[in-house]
Amino acid sequence: MSLLTRLLLALISLSPFLSPFTLTAADQETDSLEHGKHEHGAVTFNIALDGDTLSLELDAPAINVLGFERSPRNDAERKLVTDTHAWLAGGREMLAVPSNAGCRLQSANFSAPKLGTGHADYQPRYTFRCSNPAALAWVEIWALRKLKEVERAEVNLITPQVQRQQTLQGGELRVPLK
Repeated sequence: MSLLTRLLLALISLSPFLSPFTLTAADQETDSLEHGKHEHGAVTFNIALDGDTLSLELDAPAINVLGFERSPRNDAERKLVTDTHAWLAGGREMLAVPSNAGCRLQSANFSAPKLGTGHADYQPRYTFRCSNPAALAWVEIWALRKLKEVERAEVNLITPQVQRQQTLQGGELRVPLK
């Protein structure tokens, strides 16, 4: 079970306002924490800071990642899928942090969902190592710049100082970590 999942499970067990999250046997087997329902326009970011490790998970419907959930129908849509999958697999431009925190992408865990079989969700995970984690006063979720028609972005945050859920609105990208 990943560090981020363990931290989020601890937070959920202590916080009644996070009760919409569910953990099933299938979730435990796949080592992933999933939002309880698929809702167009709503995306979730799970962010955890533990020591020098900053973790980010995204849970988003394909319609908010690609603009559709069906199989691509033409060359332009196939290119969009290819480019989007390359972006998610690479982990670049997912978030920004203060430069003096010295954070570098350590790993990106991405599996493309199967399109065309009904609802599809994207759930990539990223791990960053930070040489100066004390400088992490905030993160900016740059992924929101590329996602489509997001009406609500929920952020579940766990750091040594903070455990909270926050809703980003109106183009807001920055999440305080302290």
